[in-house]
Amino acid sequence: MQDLLEFIFLAYKKLSAENLQLFLLVIKIFVCAVGGLIITISHSFFSYKWLRNSFNLYVGVSLPIIGLVITTVIGSNIALSIGMLGALSIVRFRTPIRTPYELVHYFSLLTLGISAKVDVNISVLLVVLLSVLPFLIEKFSKIKSKDKNEVKQILMNFSASLNDSEIQSISNDEFVKNFSVKKLPQDNEISGLAKFTNQKQKESFLNKWKNKIKNYDISLDEID
Repeated sequence: MQDLLEFIFLAYKKLSAENLQLFLLVIKIFVCAVGGLIITISHSFFSYKWLRNSFNLYVGVSLPIIGLVITTVIGSNIALSIGMLGALSIVRFRTPIRTPYELVHYFSLLTLGISAKVDVNISVLLVVLLSVLPFLIEKFSKIKSKDKNEVKQILMNFSASLNDSEIQSISNDEFVKNFSVKKLPQDNEISGLAKFTNQKQKESFLNKWKNKIKNYDISLDEID
C-alpha cells in the first residue's frame, strides 16, 4: 500500500500543468460518483426502497458527475451558463416528480457535482451530511410517531399511450396528481404520478387503464 502511494505521489509531481488539471478532474469525478452512490443507497433504507433499483442507482452515480462536468465546461462563460440554466429548466418542468423529496434528492446530487468543481472538501462534507441525515430523521420520526399509528400511501409512477380524449379523462382522475404529455404522430406518450391510500384503489386504477399503461413502478411512503 505504501509503495502504491509513493508511486501516485511521484507520478503526481511529474505531471504537467495541463495533465495535472485532468488528474484532479478524474479525482473529482470519482468523488462525485462514489458520493452520489453512498447518498442514494443510504436513503434507500428509509421508506425509499425505489432508490435501490438500477435506474435510480444510475441517476445517483451520474447526476453528480453531470453537475461537475457542466460547471467545468461553463467556467466563467456567462452566456453559456444562462443557456444551460434554460436547458435544465426545461428538463425540470417536463419531468414528473414523484414527491418533493425526489426533487430535493436530484438537486442534492447536482449540488454535489457543482461543489466538487469549487472544493472537493465541500463535496465530501456534503456526502457525509446527506448520508447521515436520513438516520437522524428516522430517529426523530420514531420519537414523534411513538403514540401514533402511521398511515402509508402507495405511490405509482406510470407511463401510457393515450389519445386526446383519454388524456382529458385521466387528467380528471382523482388519483393522478401530476403528469406530462409528449405529442407523437399516432398517440400521445404520458408520464405521471398517482397516489393511493390502499391496494383496492390501486387495483381499480390499474384495471381501468390496464390496456393503456405500458409500465409502472410502486413504492410506499409514510404520511401523517
